Amino acid sequence: MIAIDGWTALAAYVPPKERRGLVLIDPPFEAPGEFERLAEHLVRAHRKWATGIYLLWYPIKDTAETERFARQVAGLGLPKILRAELRVAAPRDKALIGSGLLLVNPPWRLETELQILLPALAGVLRRDREAATRLDWLAAEK
Repeated sequence: MIAIDGWTALAAYVPPKERRGLVLIDPPFEAPGEFERLAEHLVRAHRKWATGIYLLWYPIKDTAETERFARQVAGLGLPKILRAELRVAAPRDKALIGSGLLLVNPPWRLETELQILLPALAGVLRRDREAATRLDWLAAEK
């Protein structure tokens, strides 16, 4: 195990020696500006390793904030970005109501699998009638 800041590790270990791999980015979202920082580090890592699969997790507390983040990432010019979101409740005063994933270079059949899995998860995890899912492409293949 390596005890190192995740942002430093991302810069230091990308690209890996292997030609294929997955980078999971799961920031703490404890400080302001984490969404912007996440987008900035994603684009840097992608420049170094464009064929890697990147999985970015983010909380859904403020839907307007997550929409701004999605537009920001879509504007980065990266190809193949799939967004998958699961909201389990209606928005409530900055409370955690769900989670999202952005997948850069997702595996070939993942979208098809998520079309089945996300609604099933929403049915099991929902806290109210506002539970919902979203699965869409922020950027297509170039």
